[in-house]
Amino acid sequence: MTPDAQIPPRYPRPATRDDVARAKAGYESGYGVDHVIVSEWLRTWGQPGFKDFPLWLAEQNE
Repeated sequence: MTPDAQIPPRYPRPATRDDVARAKAGYESGYGVDHVIVSEWLRTWGQPGFKDFPLWLAEQNE
């Protein structure tokens, strides 16, 4: 018997303005940032114009 995963892949939902606001507050306070925001930033790795997380986050929803 071979294992057969029946779990469909999860696709991340797009970040909302509220997600970005919480991420900025969480980053500034040192609390942390939700995975929705981090996953969007990770998609920019290896792309032209890649920026470190603080710079990228500051530009979101400007």
